[in-house]
Amino acid sequence: MKRSIKILWKIVSVGLVFISWLGLSAPQSFGLDLATALALAKQNDAVFRAETMEARAKDADGWSSVAALGPRVTVSDKAMRSRVNYSPDESAGLEDRHLTFSDNEATISLDQPLLDMEKIYTARRGGNEMDIAALERVKAREELIVRVIERYFSLLSVRDEVGLANSKLQILTSQLQTARAGHDLGLGDQSDLFDIQARYETTRATLALLLAKLNDAREALAELLGVPIDGELEGLDVDKVFSAPENEIDYWLGQAEEQNNTCRISRLQAEAARLDGKIVASRFLPSVSFFVEYERTSPENDLVGYGWNRERTDYGLKLQMELLSGGRDVAEVVARKRRYKAARQRVIATRRSVIRQTKSIWNRLQEILESIEFYEKAVAANKRSLQIKEAGYQEGLQTMLDVLNVQKDYFIASNKYQNARYDYVITLTKFKQLVGGLADIEENLTAR
Repeated sequence: MKRSIKILWKIVSVGLVFISWLGLSAPQSFGLDLATALALAKQNDAVFRAETMEARAKDADGWSSVAALGPRVTVSDKAMRSRVNYSPDESAGLEDRHLTFSDNEATISLDQPLLDMEKIYTARRGGNEMDIAALERVKAREELIVRVIERYFSLLSVRDEVGLANSKLQILTSQLQTARAGHDLGLGDQSDLFDIQARYETTRATLALLLAKLNDAREALAELLGVPIDGELEGLDVDKVFSAPENEIDYWLGQAEEQNNTCRISRLQAEAARLDGKIVASRFLPSVSFFVEYERTSPENDLVGYGWNRERTDYGLKLQMELLSGGRDVAEVVARKRRYKAARQRVIATRRSVIRQTKSIWNRLQEILESIEFYEKAVAANKRSLQIKEAGYQEGLQTMLDVLNVQKDYFIASNKYQNARYDYVITLTKFKQLVGGLADIEENLTAR
């Protein structure tokens, strides 16, 4: 009996050695850190680059609209071949005359709007478009940061799960070998052997699935970075980079409504719709512009057979007003007013959606923080329970199954504790994106 206890005690001891080695320490440092991953994604992610280029194109469109208020200078040169027929009255007693001549005409003109409400509103619309473009660039960068952090920590989470499964498998392998040796000697309970073997095979299956999941997570991150991930990921001091929000939910709801980029863009888009209506309506208003026009004509010959060079300069004020355009402008005014009403409703819908998401993620953060605290206590309790079970088993008060169950609970609690910490980082990142505070995380990462 004593020999049986010693063999089974060896099984438990092997497990304890591995569990003590695991502990709750932070992951070891390897090659690729989060700041480097973010920098690579900014350089190589095709989605981010496309969104950034599109925003820059929109910025250029805005400049084009603003430039409509500036002067317009045109140059033209015209070469003509003309034929003139003169038929005098019968009373004049003259014959018909025909003249064919060549004529070169060069014109330079300048037109500067002085009061043109259509162009004024167009320029304001251009400034609005540039503001939207600037926010869209910020939004594209924030969405990239969220995607990188989400995939980076998802990979870390799966990596840790693989590590725990490997450690568990090593423990079970040693326990299974020892249990088989004891069984061959006729020692120990046969059910313990089958129980260990079942746990061993189950862990092997779990590990196979986790390795496939690890490869998928690695490929997902590599897709963002634009480069293959050959090495391991570097650990991160989560508490320093991802500080918990300090204020209450009402404060963050106000921040989300004012600082969330989706809300800000929707408000600017509503203003753009209003200005579009003003642009169309202002076509019915008179416009005043200053103009200068210089014209030079150089004919080959004139009506009496010899050439004249003619220069003409005109300047002054021009008043112009559109009275009717086939009803097109009236229909456009109606359409623009309706689009403006639709844009205002989108502002309301966007604000409500952001407020709802902020509340939901805030509650999720509180739940995760609470679960982290509970899981940490559970890990410590499982570890202490395992120590008590092993002592009881040594004294013959506990069965091998009791020890294995506590060992299983320890691995489950450890895994959930690490996953909760990673889930907190991802959720906090999304929360800060909602309330317009993602720049703090980016600064903390680049400062490391």
